[in-house]
Amino acid sequence: MILLSGGGTGGHVYPAVAIAEALRRRWPGVRLVFAGIRGRAEEKIVPALGYELRFVPATGMPPLHDVVGMARFAWTLGAGVRAAGRILDEFVPDAVIGTGGYASAPVLLAAVGAVFPRSREKRPATLVHEQNAVPGKLNRLVGRRVDRVAATFPESLRFFPSSRAFHSGYPLRAQIGGIDRSDARRKLDLPRDAFVLLAFGGSLGARTINRGVAAALPALLAEPGVFVLHGTGRYSGADYDPQDDTARAVARHALSPERLSRYRPADFLDPIGVAYAAADVVICRAGAGTLSEVQACGLPAIIVPKKGLPGDHQTANAKSLETSGAAKVVPERDEDDPTLGRIAAIDPQALARTVLDLRRDEAARSAMGATIRGLHVPGAAERIVEEIEGLLGGVRP
Repeated sequence: MILLSGGGTGGHVYPAVAIAEALRRRWPGVRLVFAGIRGRAEEKIVPALGYELRFVPATGMPPLHDVVGMARFAWTLGAGVRAAGRILDEFVPDAVIGTGGYASAPVLLAAVGAVFPRSREKRPATLVHEQNAVPGKLNRLVGRRVDRVAATFPESLRFFPSSRAFHSGYPLRAQIGGIDRSDARRKLDLPRDAFVLLAFGGSLGARTINRGVAAALPALLAEPGVFVLHGTGRYSGADYDPQDDTARAVARHALSPERLSRYRPADFLDPIGVAYAAADVVICRAGAGTLSEVQACGLPAIIVPKKGLPGDHQTANAKSLETSGAAKVVPERDEDDPTLGRIAAIDPQALARTVLDLRRDEAARSAMGATIRGLHVPGAAERIVEEIEGLLGGVRP
């Protein structure tokens, strides 16, 4: 039996799902259980794919100077480790695999006995996958205690003990890049000769992209044959409802019924592999998971990097692809919102112009697609499974 943990957003859940698929290919019938956080992306994604799911309390680590926040974090982490320990005692897994997100830390810390000691014979093999070039604080913490650390980017290896870390690439589900274009368009009821734009900001959505796409629709849909698949996201907070906010932004344009028929919004694009296969161009963020999927599909990309993240890594990722000729970048800018105050936004005219320029230049799209596909590193999930098999000494879990 193998326990997998990664959650909060699809960017942490889907690598765990990809590893689970690879585990099933290696060991058909192996029991796989996921541990996650109640109310987050994994609660909908994991059961829908047929996997068992258990919950642990977890939260992100605040800045060290936030005394109250650190106290709350420490209490929640302890509760999470205790809950994870109960799951470990119930299932007695052969291995525990974490793919980041808040839930991974308590599960892996429980597995290695870092907070509450566990007897050596009860310790499973442990592995954590680090998605970003600059690891988060929790992954740095557990990465020094687990048996193996798998890294998407070679440059992140320096943050972990050299004897434990290896370059794996980013684990992708089997459906990514493996679906026929004609079949995908038939499933989505899209004309074979349509120009299809796919836009999304991850499983939780991105307000910047949602509002930018909504504002660009009049220009995009004014051109016959343009269809827009728009994943608005499932985030729901006190300050923002992506579906409602996007619907109101679209309604302000009073688009004709014919043009609205070519706009296909959805809170969650599932299966995303079908949308990728049907698309000619994608608008997306610059997270490691999204870019790995886009690379595997060979999709020309218009990237809207989220600014202000640690190390400004999304901007660096996006600029790297733009320099190589694999993508176009539309940067965020600050804008005043009457309700929310100062927020990040993009220029919808620039966005529409970039999309339509690519529509008219098939040669440029083809070159971008070939370049971005050439950056894909395949086989990451299989490499991780091989490491787990090595840790188990060849014994079938």
